[in-house]
Order: sequence, then C-alpha cells, then structure tokens
Amino acid sequence: MSPPSPLQRVTGGRRRRGDGAWPGLLLAALFAAVAGWQIQTGAGPIPWALSAQTLAEGRYDTLLTHMVSHAGLLHLGFNTLALLSLSPPVVRALRRGPARSPMILRYAGLFLLGGLCAAGLFLALNPGETTPMLGASGAICAFWGLVARLDPGGDGDAALWSRHARGVIQGFALSNLILALLINAPIAASGGAGGIAWEAHLGGFLFGLLLGPLFLPRPPPPPPMGPWGPRG
Repeated sequence: MSPPSPLQRVTGGRRRRGDGAWPGLLLAALFAAVAGWQIQTGAGPIPWALSAQTLAEGRYDTLLTHMVSHAGLLHLGFNTLALLSLSPPVVRALRRGPARSPMILRYAGLFLLGGLCAAGLFLALNPGETTPMLGASGAICAFWGLVARLDPGGDGDAALWSRHARGVIQGFALSNLILALLINAPIAASGGAGGIAWEAHLGGFLFGLLLGPLFLPRPPPPPPMGPWGPRG
C-alpha cells in the first residue's frame, strides 16, 4: 500500500466521494453567481473590493463583499479549487460529535470571522494603501489554519507544536512565498500595483490555527463521581 500524498495528509486521506463537500460547493456557487452578475451588469469587481480608502468613505459593506468577489476567472478558479480541497476535512471535523449549534453555522462563522481577521491584518499592515483587496483567499486560509490543528485522519485535535501542525504551517509559508516571488515581485519590479495579498492570507491562517479549534464540537464532560463511581 503506497503512503498517502502530502495533499491526502493535509485533507484527511481518501474519503467517500462528496463527503463533506456540499458547504464548499454552496460557497463556490455564490462566488460564481457574484462573478456572473458583475460580468452581466458590467459593474466589475472593484466596487466590492476593500481598502483603507473604502472604509474612510464609509463603505463598511466592503468588509464583507470583498470575500465573495474575485479579480477575474483565474482568481476565481484558484480560490474555488482551494476551497473545495479544504472544505471536506473541515466539515468532517465540525460535525464529528454533538454540538450546541448546527455545523453549517460554525462553518459560515469560521469563514466570515477568518475573512474579517484577514482583512484586519491587511489593513493594519497597509494603513495608507489605496489599491483595493478582494477575494475569498483570506477566509479560505482560515480553513487551512484549522486543518493544521486536525490529525491527519481529521478525527482528532493536533497540538500546535505537533509534527502535523508544523508541516502544514511550513506548507502554508512556502506556498505564499512562492506566490509572492512569482506574482508580487514582477509587479513591484515593473512599478505596478496589486498582486497577492499575503497579509490577508496570514491573518486568516492565524485565525484558523489559533482559534479555529473553538468551532469544533467538544465531548460532553464526564459524569460526576460519587462515592461508588459515576452517577448515572
């Protein structure tokens, strides 16, 4: 039997086809619908984008709208592939036991709060930036960060200092470094603006890595112990 590939180790190995994929498919359909509407109306994605300038103008809606808008079909395609790869292990972990809230609400909360943390770090590191940011990648990176806290089978929690978590963190850092070298460096060298918002990726990833486990179901507390053993 061949050893699992790096992707299988991150996403939980081979699973039943479609297992846990439907929330990601819903989000992907939303992204595609937004892109189709922007193309049909000719509005384009820029009015949905986020920057310090949009907030200064009172356009606080861009804190949310930037998460579902993309700068072209290639951008949309890459983020959709990442979303559909990371959603199944996250969904399986979110529904692996009893919880006080439905899985889909915790999935949506992880996406939205991860996206807001991504936006927050981007804005904090670029306070005077006028080039807007858009795309779901910051929020999707929150899923990536949570995957680092799941064991390779997706059925338990991995410590922050575990070998699995370190491997996922290194993979995240290397991937973003390569993207920055391939995309951001040529743009900066030519005097242009734009590129990969690595600050947003980092903000979302750190949220999922550090706070993502709070969204997972917790086992019920053990029954109180009486003098003759557990009380029923």
